[in-house]
Amino acid sequence: MPQDYNRSSTRSKKKPPAKQSSPLPSFIFGMVFGALLMNFAPALLKSAPTATTAVQDVTETVRNEASELKFDFYTLLKNTEIIVPNNESSDSQNIEPEENFSYLLQAGSFKISSDAEALRVKLLLLNLSASVETVALSNGENWHRVLVGPFTDASSMAYARAKLAENAIDSLLLKRKL
Repeated sequence: MPQDYNRSSTRSKKKPPAKQSSPLPSFIFGMVFGALLMNFAPALLKSAPTATTAVQDVTETVRNEASELKFDFYTLLKNTEIIVPNNESSDSQNIEPEENFSYLLQAGSFKISSDAEALRVKLLLLNLSASVETVALSNGENWHRVLVGPFTDASSMAYARAKLAENAIDSLLLKRKL
């Protein structure tokens, strides 16, 4: 059975294009507007002050004020002497180990002994000599301190403190009698 595939009879018919208006009125309006703008533009531009004149006025006033200023600190500093006091700072990094004392760094203090042991192991992996010291308080609580050291010289103490700071571990310098 042959079938006709021509569907021209079912297609909708196209609407005729809409009637376009003439561009002539828009063109005439644009010409009139442009002529009026060209006529009044010079009058508007003359009344407005330019930015360059304002900048020139400001620079002239600044120069006038600058010429009035007199600086005498050049001569004052030549004739003065500043004495800097040589005070020994009590900063913990500048402490030299003394005889009959040992220096330790406290890396942490914990209520739970397993936390203190975990920090001690971490410090041992950083190649620092660490130990845990248990301290009994007057109210009966036990605290576990993680100590690094003891140190015999300032350079080894500074190295250990820098190593702790690199690994975001705060330290406290302890000085104990032997």
